[in-house]
Amino acid sequence: MPPILRFVCGWLFLCAVTVSAAEQIIVSGGCALIYHEKTRPRPHDRYWGNFIDTAALRLSQIRPTLTDADRLTWLVYRPAYVARGREDRVDYLAAIQAAAAKTGATLFWFDTSRELINYLNKGQDRDRLKISRFEYFGHSNMLCIMFDYSSDLGGASPAYGILHQNDLRDLDRDSFAKGAYVKSWGCHSGESYSAEWRRRTGVPMIGAIGKTDYSRGGLPFLSSPGGKWHQ
Repeated sequence: MPPILRFVCGWLFLCAVTVSAAEQIIVSGGCALIYHEKTRPRPHDRYWGNFIDTAALRLSQIRPTLTDADRLTWLVYRPAYVARGREDRVDYLAAIQAAAAKTGATLFWFDTSRELINYLNKGQDRDRLKISRFEYFGHSNMLCIMFDYSSDLGGASPAYGILHQNDLRDLDRDSFAKGAYVKSWGCHSGESYSAEWRRRTGVPMIGAIGKTDYSRGGLPFLSSPGGKWHQ
């Protein structure tokens, strides 16, 4: 093969690899403190790892489907696990790091919703590495996903621990690949949040009509009568 033809073929191959590479992102919100939840009729997060075990399972399911050029990323809301670890006297950060190592995912911690937005927009070179998957495990309602719920504040979320649907205007829609798969596994996301996500990013989000339940292990399931997944 002539040298110039070898060069052109090699250049085309590199371009194809660059175009096909994508980042698949799983996000884990934080667990509640037992201190805040113990007096509630239906306390949240008696088990600390609801949003960790499910995310690790999902990562293990996704891993075999990736190409060598793809990137698998796990973003975890750190403050809640620091607080719950202090309460339980267990190093949950180390446990999460060990879980990430088993899945082969790259682990990043975030402390605020702004840090998450910044990662989605420019944590990687989004001209070359688009987001082809975004899945969220954690607390949510119809208007926001709540990385911090009943951890810093009992039965509530501080402003820095919420990604409200109005905040989605700060997402760069060019960060997402055409046809990206997006799903919130939290409660009520399909009742308003998913529609706003699509309007802001151009990418559909699958969300729940009604509540989701993490109590059986495995992936969350719809627990409300008449509940369904909607986008």
